[in-house]
Amino acid sequence: MNIRKILPLALLSALLFSVSCSNDIDLGTETNLPTSYEKGVLIANEGGFTTPTADVSFLSNTLTYGYNNIYTNTNKEELGKVLQSIGLNGDRAYLVSNIPNKIDIVNRTNFKKTATVTANLDNARYIAFSGDKYYVTNNNFATVPNVRKVNVYNVSDNAFVTSVNFPRYAEKIVAAEGNIIVQTDGVGYATTAPYAAYPTGYTVTVVKPSTNTADQTITLPSKGIIRDLISYNGIAYVLASDDADSYIYKINSAAGTYTTTTITGIPQGLKLRADNDTFYLLTGSKAVFKMSMNSTVVPNVPLLSLFGNVYGFDVIDNKIYASDASFSTASKVYVYDTAGGNLLANFNAGIGTNGFYKN
Repeated sequence: MNIRKILPLALLSALLFSVSCSNDIDLGTETNLPTSYEKGVLIANEGGFTTPTADVSFLSNTLTYGYNNIYTNTNKEELGKVLQSIGLNGDRAYLVSNIPNKIDIVNRTNFKKTATVTANLDNARYIAFSGDKYYVTNNNFATVPNVRKVNVYNVSDNAFVTSVNFPRYAEKIVAAEGNIIVQTDGVGYATTAPYAAYPTGYTVTVVKPSTNTADQTITLPSKGIIRDLISYNGIAYVLASDDADSYIYKINSAAGTYTTTTITGIPQGLKLRADNDTFYLLTGSKAVFKMSMNSTVVPNVPLLSLFGNVYGFDVIDNKIYASDASFSTASKVYVYDTAGGNLLANFNAGIGTNGFYKN
């Protein structure tokens, strides 16, 4: 079993700690497995594109202990190659892998697998939940015709219900205001064969859960490129950016309208997060900016600057989580406070760490 507890912070200087990320199998028995992965953060490790090294890590919210490879250690099987994202709903965690096109569903407390969904998936990406259904985006630009759709499944039995197709794109997806909001334009994917470039249009689409159909398309201003889509307190926010400024659009999905916050002079905003009524913006220069969600005042200086291959980024309960991702060895994860951007901890996670989820 590949588990080592993260050393207590008190034993290390400079508020740093580390956890082993060896692929060696440690000796252990079933009784050595933790009984709960609650009160912490699940860390998605994407794994290699050609090797089955995807898995999930866990870090306690006190930053005092954690475990790597919790899916493999619990279920005695490999997760797969490319873990794209994790969705949490009720007592379940949904592990969305676009290679080999599956969703492994586990109990989010003990991480024991309860089901695997494969029906109608084609390069599965992200997941959202509404009522008794869940919605999964699929993007496959290597096929002719291209696949750009959202699949709908029953929560109760994971049965496939229907697909909602889109003309150009289906990437990030969130639940907001009783609707499902889909990013239907956005960042470029690749320009080399066999892939075509993702369209760089300006739309998000509202899917009505009552009918599982696209209700309306909201066209945003033709500024920059749509980079991110989040939901916070039941409201959807879209991040777009260009080489001069960044833009946050607050979506009114019922009316099909939006309001704009222009972050003047901060270009290439790539990732947007919200925590404690505060926006956190990660830019292409790896700077993290912080501003109140109710403010129109643009910050003059970043809260902190990150380094390395910043791949995973999130803000959870007043802590910033960022990964310096490697796809051949362990990725390094750094945790900062949101008050002053001070480093709280760092440790080795898995291969290609790409996301953090409050459990």
